[in-house]
Amino acid sequence: MPLRLGFDWRDLDIFITVAETGSIARAAERCNTVASAVSKRLSDLESALGTPLLERHSRGVALTTAGHALLARASALLEQARQLDQEIRSYGKGARGLVRVFANISSIVEFLPAALASFTREHPEILVHLEEHVSIRIAQAVIERVADFGVISDLPHREGLELTPFRTDELVLVAPQNHPLAALEHTRFETALDYPLVGLHADSTLHTRLLQVGAALGRELQMRIHVTSFDAVCAMVAAGMGVGIAPRTTTLSHVAALGLKAIALDDDWAKRQLYLCRRSGEKLPAVAQLLYEHLARH
Repeated sequence: MPLRLGFDWRDLDIFITVAETGSIARAAERCNTVASAVSKRLSDLESALGTPLLERHSRGVALTTAGHALLARASALLEQARQLDQEIRSYGKGARGLVRVFANISSIVEFLPAALASFTREHPEILVHLEEHVSIRIAQAVIERVADFGVISDLPHREGLELTPFRTDELVLVAPQNHPLAALEHTRFETALDYPLVGLHADSTLHTRLLQVGAALGRELQMRIHVTSFDAVCAMVAAGMGVGIAPRTTTLSHVAALGLKAIALDDDWAKRQLYLCRRSGEKLPAVAQLLYEHLARH
């Protein structure tokens, strides 16, 4: 019996754009079409699914409960469709397959380059699609099959994930050479709480961990600025914006180039375990299994 759906990929793309912009007019501009065509698509989609997806008002649109449910699934479906298209096209270019890996910034900068380079030398016919995300997003992408597997740092237990220890990294306190803490060779994170901090974006695993540590100490973090990468943390520290927490090896070259001091942290949590993560109870595709085993060995 043929599968009959109440939508097509274009419907989902337009719906997601409307949800992101909160406006049919702005969505039409982004989709290079007219508002009436977007409105007609949405009305037909609601009719086909048998439920309102949007509440329309003078200031724009808002999602209904059903709209929120569709949005949560539609984004993953579209991403999987794009990846499927990319993977199948790769066979036409002589590839044997495509592996989708999501990883956190520490593993991408510090551990994956050499391991991926040796893998592609051994298997030049296998393409690797690598994306950088925070660990929480990586775990969700693996569960939703948007990624074949991922590389994450310490996370609370997530149902549906199997973890394999991958590497460990060491977090250090980064400070300017003229900072009062720069005279120290090692310290605890608590000493940094007397000073302004430069940190990663608020949804990063590291920022969440620092918030938890501060709360356990009964202290608030004096966050002066959030940035999106560890090299940006070092740049802001060098500019005098505060002190920061970063992986030692990942930021080694930036610390040296900017004349910063990397101070060892005596806190247990500063020694981080990184993991390969995959869906529990399921076999990986053959080409993904090859890369997973390669990373586990190297």
